[in-house]
Amino acid sequence: MSFKVLSGKALSRAISGYGKTAASFAQRTHQLAYCALLHVEEHNCASLLTKLYESSPTNYRTQIREYACALGKVAFDTDKQEFAYSKGKKSDMETALRVSPAEFQREIKQSASASKSFADRLSALVEKEMKAESGDHALAKKLANFLKANEPKSVIAPANDQGEVQLELAS
Repeated sequence: MSFKVLSGKALSRAISGYGKTAASFAQRTHQLAYCALLHVEEHNCASLLTKLYESSPTNYRTQIREYACALGKVAFDTDKQEFAYSKGKKSDMETALRVSPAEFQREIKQSASASKSFADRLSALVEKEMKAESGDHALAKKLANFLKANEPKSVIAPANDQGEVQLELAS
């Protein structure tokens, strides 16, 4: 690939225009990703989503893949590098319309780290491993038993006659 090397005022103008181009590109990607998910919803066909994925720059593909798999009725085949309709999944078209693929990754990272404890994330992983055909079911069962045996027990502290809860520290 060849391109003209810019300098001075031409470089400055190009950089100024680049922000607008990048913003419109992100908006266009959101539009196309949402419309492709809507196509899957209406026609049970993921071919247009695969086409969008293939035509997108490499650094956008992960965003599109995670966005589509989380919000649409699709799964991604890593061997074939294509989407497939997933009949059993539920879609969330409201979120897909509200959140762009670029913003979606940021929201996932923020909400996952803030809302889930390590034990919750490990439990989810164990469940996923148990459902997988090629999963290590023996290890998953051992982890599930360990988590169940070590889950924190909630104890309600008794209140005194003024309605105040008295806590004692274990020594």
